[in-house]
Amino acid sequence: MSQPAPSMHKMHKKTAAVEISAGVERLLMVGISIVLLVPCFWQPRIVAGDLSSHAYNAWLATEVRAGHAPGLSIVTVWTNVLTDWFLEILARSVGSNLATQLVVAGAVSVFFWGAFFLLNVTSGRRPWMLCPLVGILTYGLVFQMGFLNFYLSVGLCLWILGLLWRPSRKNLSYAAPLVLLAVLAHALPLVWAVTVAGYLYVFRKLSATSRLLLPMLGIVGLMAAQQVLLARFPGRWSWSDIASLKGLTGLLGVDQAWIYDEKYLVVAAAMSLCLMILFMESADDMDFIEQPYLQLWILHLAAFVLLPSAIQLPQYQHVLAYIPERISLLVAIVFLILVGKANYGRGITRLSGVVAVAFFLFLYLDSMALNRAETEITRVVSEAPEGSRVIASIIDDGARVNGLGHVADRACIGHCYSYANYEPATAQFRIRATTEGGAASPSMQTVQEIERGQHIVTPAEAPLFAVCASDTEPGNIKLRQIGAGERTCASARVITFRPLQGIAGL
Repeated sequence: MSQPAPSMHKMHKKTAAVEISAGVERLLMVGISIVLLVPCFWQPRIVAGDLSSHAYNAWLATEVRAGHAPGLSIVTVWTNVLTDWFLEILARSVGSNLATQLVVAGAVSVFFWGAFFLLNVTSGRRPWMLCPLVGILTYGLVFQMGFLNFYLSVGLCLWILGLLWRPSRKNLSYAAPLVLLAVLAHALPLVWAVTVAGYLYVFRKLSATSRLLLPMLGIVGLMAAQQVLLARFPGRWSWSDIASLKGLTGLLGVDQAWIYDEKYLVVAAAMSLCLMILFMESADDMDFIEQPYLQLWILHLAAFVLLPSAIQLPQYQHVLAYIPERISLLVAIVFLILVGKANYGRGITRLSGVVAVAFFLFLYLDSMALNRAETEITRVVSEAPEGSRVIASIIDDGARVNGLGHVADRACIGHCYSYANYEPATAQFRIRATTEGGAASPSMQTVQEIERGQHIVTPAEAPLFAVCASDTEPGNIKLRQIGAGERTCASARVITFRPLQGIAGL
């Protein structure tokens, strides 16, 4: 009696995973690693929000130790400091800019290959076809906002989770030093990793019936956490934020692809299509009871929806903000874990590749525009007297991320002091400001007023040297000395590449 022919679905499953030799794998990994680091070096500087502040404060720490930065001191902190140490050490031998590129390149490698390792562990196969999407996440919103310590900690935690997914003594010994590094980088991602690992442990210990209740208990716990946090600390949360475009794109994590302006929404939409195709391809194999992947994704969605968007902790002068943007990165990673066993076809492979090419093309054009603007601002700042206090509030008009938000910081390295440097005023970092009129403002209110161009300079602060829009040459900037009783300035203009604005204006 003849055997029935296998179904097309089963045949497709058998041919879904392509085996390649170990030698080819190594060559592929080397090639991906080289391509992955190109954005760290394709422009003179990496322009990414708070990154300029990290570079500046690494240099400023050496000034404080030498007694050259009045009104500042260094305190011992146990977290949110690892990349600052690396930047300070490397800058002594290779200079601040190259040090920044090298540290960022290291963080990028840790993040990308950490995600690759975790996806390999959870899916049981090399996630080659997911590499374009992981590449977008690697250089996505969190990276472009310049949250370098948080970003590196997430990368380390991806390795930790991969090691603890199926825990053993050997894996625990490998994870232990990574835990220490993650704590020094940023504690929040480690809390996430420990929570996920704990959930996996409990999930595997429970019976099938109890596993049904576990995500419900998790959601109740998140609701309770929201109420406790908002009751004890000033914070922000609203349904309108969740129902906004930012909130809706964050539910899949594709808002990581939305950086500066509307052209990235095209990339985010195409990325959503890729993820939905992968979801449908893997839907038949999803098991809510036997496997934890779907439960973990649902709980990450609940965390994105329920946790406050910002919270003011009593030990700091500044809110812990951009919480949904950070969570959405974790949502995207867990979603890739969920669809990691999907059957890939040539169509989805090509589509994800095209999406990644479009993303990095846009990123290159914007990086070039931001570098051009920063070069001009740095030239103007160089006109300020040596050791003076300088401010520059330059806004990339209409951009979701203002890449030049801390441009005065990096422009001042080796020459002047950025008075609106936010790190000392927040009390979140190792450098602290103690007196008004020193090298940095001790007040976050003053920093925010300077960012808005609304600060009235006090006698202790005067004079400040500000980068302002030129009164006589529209579109140009100049250095202006601002005395006591005068108001600071801020200027807004379109800096990044905006093709859709041109189309809309036709």
